[in-house]
Amino acid sequence: MQKEFEAYYSKAYAWIFAVIVSLFLFGIIMFSVFWIPDMSLFIIITLSVLSLIFIFILVSTLRKGGIAVELTENKLLLHKKELDEIPLEDIVKISVHDGDGSFDIHVKTQTKKYSIHCFIKEQRKKKAELIALLREKGVRVDTFDF
Repeated sequence: MQKEFEAYYSKAYAWIFAVIVSLFLFGIIMFSVFWIPDMSLFIIITLSVLSLIFIFILVSTLRKGGIAVELTENKLLLHKKELDEIPLEDIVKISVHDGDGSFDIHVKTQTKKYSIHCFIKEQRKKKAELIALLREKGVRVDTFDF
């Protein structure tokens, strides 16, 4: 099995979520200490809910590891909860988000659509490498910005 491309999940972005959770918890403490009638309770509840959401994102980001995307023997492999194995000849179009931060790929075949959104190591380099490799193999790749 010859691997032409590999991109690994990154845990570095998880620390951004940890900082955000810390700020939310600091806000909860501050609004508890410096009580403002008619406002503090609403803000404390909102920050608590947001903290729980970001803790969930933090934990799920930390738990991901290993290969996220790979290209092997003319197949694009997307490693999510389940492995999506897509032959290159079946791919009609691939859309790749060309912004900074995360790695987004949307793959369209005649019968199904696949997508992956993740944080990977060396995101800019790996994204450019994947786009060049897919275009070289004759796959239509569109890039877009949000």
